[in-house]
Amino acid sequence: MNAYVYAPKSDPKHRDQWRDPYDADEAARLGELAAACADVGVRFGFAVSPGLDIDYSAAADRAALATKLEPLLARGVDWLVVAFDDIPNRAGLAAEQVALVEWLIERIGGPRLTVVPTEYIGTRPSPYLSELGAGLASDVDVMWTGPTVCSPRIDAADARAWRAALGAHPLLLWDNYPVNDAVMEAELHLGPYRGRTPDFTDEVDGVLCNPMIQPQASKVALATAAEFLADPEGYDEVGAWRRAIDAVGGARAEPFGALARACADGPLMVPEQLLLHQLVGVVERAVLDPDWAERLEGLRDELTVLRGAERAYRDADDDPLAGELEPWLVQATREADAGLAALRLVQQVRPVATRDATGAGRVVAPDAESAMIHAFAMLFAWTGARQGRVVVGGPRFALHPAVVQLDDGRPALDTVLAVREDASATDRLCRVALGEYRAWTADPGSELHVETEGRSLLVDSEGGFRAGADVAVLVTCGGAATRVPAPGTPPFPDVRLS
Repeated sequence: MNAYVYAPKSDPKHRDQWRDPYDADEAARLGELAAACADVGVRFGFAVSPGLDIDYSAAADRAALATKLEPLLARGVDWLVVAFDDIPNRAGLAAEQVALVEWLIERIGGPRLTVVPTEYIGTRPSPYLSELGAGLASDVDVMWTGPTVCSPRIDAADARAWRAALGAHPLLLWDNYPVNDAVMEAELHLGPYRGRTPDFTDEVDGVLCNPMIQPQASKVALATAAEFLADPEGYDEVGAWRRAIDAVGGARAEPFGALARACADGPLMVPEQLLLHQLVGVVERAVLDPDWAERLEGLRDELTVLRGAERAYRDADDDPLAGELEPWLVQATREADAGLAALRLVQQVRPVATRDATGAGRVVAPDAESAMIHAFAMLFAWTGARQGRVVVGGPRFALHPAVVQLDDGRPALDTVLAVREDASATDRLCRVALGEYRAWTADPGSELHVETEGRSLLVDSEGGFRAGADVAVLVTCGGAATRVPAPGTPPFPDVRLS
């Protein structure tokens, strides 16, 4: 990556108090930042966002803008970004913005100038875009975020359509990923850069990725974006993501990776693509299979690592990730607790057995008291998870700023992209477990059978049995069945076998 634009909305002098000049110390620090960027071959841009309340033609406001920018130019800043985004559009606005930019170019001279237009999304022409594009000097860059604010997919055709709508200007993609401000603050976007076709890079003059509120955690997505932009055709999304997790997570890469996998959804990835959701799907399909115990192990192991993430960062005062991740680490523990409790409940309503290497074993049927206790335990853990305010393992309710264009270029909200609800992997798993418990209460059964190769085995009064060490046994009780190899144990320690 070779460019950085300073545009933090948390700096009141960037937007809300744009007229206020930086004092000498602040200006000096921005100059130092520009110099530090130059030392490593990174172009530094300074952004100001006056659109909330500027009077575009007023001499006082124009003077305030120049007074703010000129001390920065004197300290080495040679790229200015004037942002007119996130303000109401109206007739005549484009012409007023063009006039201000023309005046600014005449006033400050040489620095590169980039404009963020009020309409910065879409692929269709509009009166605003036509007027802005025709009026701006041809060497003024114009920024664009793709078909929507946080675009799930961008391809070459999208970029060509935007150029056609705007006219001949250098085009910069302001890629709103992994940003998580405003309505997305409950999300931590730790997934890889994706959804951009290699050929789109031929149609834009640059790409700027908008980071999250959490700068250290943002490095995962930024590192993968850097790999894509360096070699779009050869980009290995999975490999790049693994390398980024290892680099950012450092000594805690394993627990950090578990959290990243649980927080990989966002604008570029739907929750159903999360590993947790995929593993819950495995469990859903396995509940009627005698090999259910083996199928549970992948989800059990993933939840166990996720549950340990908070503990791994508990005393990590030297790790800048610790403070950034804390709310999500706490929530990860809650979600994992509920998920593991759900898996234990699934086990409790099935017959289980333990076998040693000789093939000898002991079998037990579901126990009503134990199953009920596990059902309550799951409900309590699930309640705790549902009270969390941040998203881990998919949202229960989340919003994304999915502004799009209508066919005539006017703005609209894509409600499918904007609203995500009932997409929690934990909720899905807990409902599966409750369904299994409910089915068991309707047909609890009590008589145990153990067989191998179609032959019933003798089970003594303590549940003991013997079978060949080289064959699995099938244990049944009521409508539930469990296949047990030798040696073999249930996925979780079980009080029924103690």
